[in-house]
Amino acid sequence: GCTLCGNCMVGCRVGAKNTLVKNYLALAERRGVVVEAMRTVTEVRERPGSGYVVTSERSGAWMGRDRRTTTAAQVVFAAGTWGTQQLLHRMKQSGALPRISDRIGSLTRTNSEALDGAVAVAVPESLGLASGVAITTSFHVDERTHVENVRYGPGSNLMGALATIMVPGDISLARRLGLLIGRMLRAPLRQAKLGSLRRWSERGIIALVMQTADNSLTLSVKKRFGRYVLTSAQGHGAPNPSSLPEAHRAATAIAARMEEEGGVPAEARGSWPEVFGIPLTAHFLGGAVISATPEEGVIDSYHRVWGHPGLFVIDGAAVPANPGVNPSLTITALAERALSYWPRAGEPDTRPGQ
Repeated sequence: GCTLCGNCMVGCRVGAKNTLVKNYLALAERRGVVVEAMRTVTEVRERPGSGYVVTSERSGAWMGRDRRTTTAAQVVFAAGTWGTQQLLHRMKQSGALPRISDRIGSLTRTNSEALDGAVAVAVPESLGLASGVAITTSFHVDERTHVENVRYGPGSNLMGALATIMVPGDISLARRLGLLIGRMLRAPLRQAKLGSLRRWSERGIIALVMQTADNSLTLSVKKRFGRYVLTSAQGHGAPNPSSLPEAHRAATAIAARMEEEGGVPAEARGSWPEVFGIPLTAHFLGGAVISATPEEGVIDSYHRVWGHPGLFVIDGAAVPANPGVNPSLTITALAERALSYWPRAGEPDTRPGQ
C-alpha cells in the first residue's frame, strides 16, 4: 500500500505504484508474450513478399551489440513520441519504409507547457509539502490553462536546480537578465536561501502548467557524426510559448498561500530555460498523428501507418492536439480503442482497407 512518501515519479520504493510491469505487461506475459528487456530496435524493414524484419541490439552497448532480427506480419511502434518519431524518420530516410507519409514530425506537440512553482526560505513544517502522492489536486487558471501541483519526496531535491527568480517573458533577454541580477543583488541572503537545494523538496511546490492552445513544432531528422538526430522548427499554429503569464499568476498565488499558511517567507519561481526563452515540456506528443488522409498525418483512424497497414503507432506520437492535461490516460484510451478493433485469432479483420 501507498505510504504517501511523495516519490511516485522518482521511483516508488515500496512497490505500491500501479506501473506497466504490474498491469498490461504482466497480463500479456500470462498470455504467453515474451518481454525482452534492454533491447533497442534500430530498424524496421519490409520483408520481401509480406511482413517486416525488425532489427534490435543490446541497449546502450558500444561493443558486443548482440544484433538480432525478428520477422513479424505486424509491428506496433510504442516507443514514446521521441523513440517512435526517431525510428520512423530514420526508416523513411534509409528507404526501409519508403511509403510512409511525408508528414512525419508535423504537429509535434508540447502540451503548451511551462514549469514554474513556489519555494519557501525554510521548511513550513505545518504544510508537509513533501508528504503525499506526487500529483494529486489541480486547478484551472482560465478556460484553457490547467495547473497540476507536483511534489517530490524528502531527499529528492535535484529539480530545485531548474528553478530561479521569476521574470516576465514578454521583455528582451537583456532586460530579463538585468531583472534577475538586480533582484539577486538587492536581497542576496534571501535569494541564496530560496536557491539552496538543501531540503528543497520539503520547501517547494512545482506548478506544471498545461494549455489546450493550438501550437506545434515540426521535427525532422539529420545525420550528424554518423547518427540520426532530431531537430525542431516552428510548426502549425501559434509559436510555442517559452513563458506563460497564466503560469506566473498561478505560481504567485501558490507562493502567497504558502507564506500565509506556512508562516515562512515564500516566493514564486520560474525556470532557467524560461529566462533564456527556451520552452520546456514534460509531455512530448504527436508527430505521427491520426488523420483522414496521408497528406494530413501518418496513421489512419485505426492507428495503421498510411501505406503500411501492417505497421501501427500506438503511443503518444499519435496524439494530434495539446490535451492541456497529463496525457497518460488519453494515450491509454487511444491504445485501448485501437486494440479493440484488432481481430481475434482466427476471426476476419472487419477494419476497412486504407
